[in-house]
Amino acid sequence: MIANLINTVTGLVLAYATVLHPTWVEQRYLPFAGFAAVILAMALWARRSDPHPWFSSVNILLAVALGILSLLPLATMPNLTFWGGFWVGALVPTIALWAALYRPQPATDH
Repeated sequence: MIANLINTVTGLVLAYATVLHPTWVEQRYLPFAGFAAVILAMALWARRSDPHPWFSSVNILLAVALGILSLLPLATMPNLTFWGGFWVGALVPTIALWAALYRPQPATDH
């Protein structure tokens, strides 16, 4: 649960940085790669306690996509930088918070 909450905050900070500090996230490698590393580490940690594995699987996939995006010359592709960072920054906290809050009732046998 703590890993999902950290991923929630990380995703919100990524969306904030993408929208309000676009020249900072357009740097090659570091900003997006740093966010991708944190999201990946927290998703792997959260995988052990998630009620369903698809929560962390989606966040792992988004972290890998953000890592691949960080390898591109982002300063020459502002639309890709903005929309890629924005969507990862919007989807990761949504899924991570859902995973943190969703706790299904255990099945009872009658």
